[in-house]
Amino acid sequence: MWDVARRRLGLLCLAGFLGAGGAANAADLKIGFKSEVTSADPHVLNGANRNLWAHVYETLVAQDHNLRPKPSLALSWSLVNPTTWEFKLRPDVKFQNGETMAAEDVKYSIERAMQLTGPRTYRSYLRDVDSVSVTAPLTVQIKSKRVSPTLPENVGLIGILPRSLGENVSEDSFATGKSAIGSGPYKFTSWAHGQRLVLSKNADYWGAKEPWDTVTFQFIPREPARAAALLSGSVDLINDFASNMGDAFKNYQVTSVTSYMLNYLALDQARDSSPFVKGPDGAPLANNPLKNVKVRQALMSAVNRDGIIKFLMKSDATASEQLVPKGFFGYDANLKLPAHDQAKAKALLAEAGYPSGFQLTIHCPNNRYINDARLCEAVAQSFSQIGVKTDVSAMPYAVFQTRAFGGGPNGEPEFSVFLVGNGAVTGDSLTGLVSTIHSFNKPAMTGASNYGRYGNKEVDELIDTAAATPDNKTREDLQKKAASLALNDGAIIPLLHLNASWAMKKNFTLTPRADGFTMAMDIRSK
Repeated sequence: MWDVARRRLGLLCLAGFLGAGGAANAADLKIGFKSEVTSADPHVLNGANRNLWAHVYETLVAQDHNLRPKPSLALSWSLVNPTTWEFKLRPDVKFQNGETMAAEDVKYSIERAMQLTGPRTYRSYLRDVDSVSVTAPLTVQIKSKRVSPTLPENVGLIGILPRSLGENVSEDSFATGKSAIGSGPYKFTSWAHGQRLVLSKNADYWGAKEPWDTVTFQFIPREPARAAALLSGSVDLINDFASNMGDAFKNYQVTSVTSYMLNYLALDQARDSSPFVKGPDGAPLANNPLKNVKVRQALMSAVNRDGIIKFLMKSDATASEQLVPKGFFGYDANLKLPAHDQAKAKALLAEAGYPSGFQLTIHCPNNRYINDARLCEAVAQSFSQIGVKTDVSAMPYAVFQTRAFGGGPNGEPEFSVFLVGNGAVTGDSLTGLVSTIHSFNKPAMTGASNYGRYGNKEVDELIDTAAATPDNKTREDLQKKAASLALNDGAIIPLLHLNASWAMKKNFTLTPRADGFTMAMDIRSK
């Protein structure tokens, strides 16, 4: 973390010298962006990928700024029967190679996303899709394996490609731009790995014309460097900065919003002996204490969320009580996590058979989320105060993700307790329940993000029933009950919902989104 106290004066002087306006061409937008894309293939799942490639690739169903569905390449969608959704497509949409979009392109794209293999795909979102059929040049029907009320939102995550790309499109073909063909307001121009992605305006776009001739995303992972880029005028806007840098941006426009991104702790509930959990004397434990619900409840009661928000995160986050923030479908105003209570936590440990506590290590990234390593240190301190002596092992996200999500035996998660960032990308708690809470079942494509391998048959049944319930009121009640039971079990330990934040030159505005995406379509100059 950048020491503002030592550098602020120099930065403010630099800002005063350069002025907040800068000298960039108004038609060229330059963005200092924290995370680099990992692929130009729109069917490879990654947060940065979804953000940046949304400029190039479009979906059947888009999301408004609160992540609720709205028409995009599909003008409308409706149920033909309980298990068949029909999508009426927008006419006269041109792909960036000049081809006209048709229903066959939609069929090709969804089937491709269903078949794509790898650690990060959209297959779990398409688990209810049985078949895709073309019934007219601009009509697609998607048959589901069961009643699936959220199918339009899930299918709405899939970027539509021209079917002329064929069945075997290489990663390199996307990375060079040859196959990076969508229908969005911007076109792929160039991608220099580790440096920048350059997009250019799509003059043939079917929708409103964008004011920017070019949009450049400069990949600047370190927060001080992003701040310096804005203050020097080399970029117009930056994303993801900590609130303690606010004074440095007093001559700039600053915008923030509570995002869908949940930071939580995953707890190993699968292994009988967990590798980073030791006895109070440091000796290996034959039995994994994290499998004991009272231990998980004790750890949850030990966390001082309000203190973390007030003293560490300040205005960078909102304390989380559940999987989704207020305003999302499935949010339960009556659901509260246990209050910070060290005495209760110690009593629960004793009841679980650990009156002297034990030792564990929390693993976390140190360059993925705002204050990620410091957040782990704060939690470790809380755990240590109840007798669970806790160390922190922080590492770059590139190393962390490989080990955390598949570095153990048989491709299982390696760590015992680790920090995860995940969110309801559809604006609906069902997304998080299916991926994070439902028991892990690879063939059924549930629990893809259930890294602790929590399992509760009653919770699974509630989630499965909700996923097949068309009535929204009934479905929401089922989701609330599932979330309540799972959190009472200590399935995960929610910590906070990150706030998405942006700083920009004074003559710029940005309309914030709940997913925290930085979209050129939301940025304007005065």
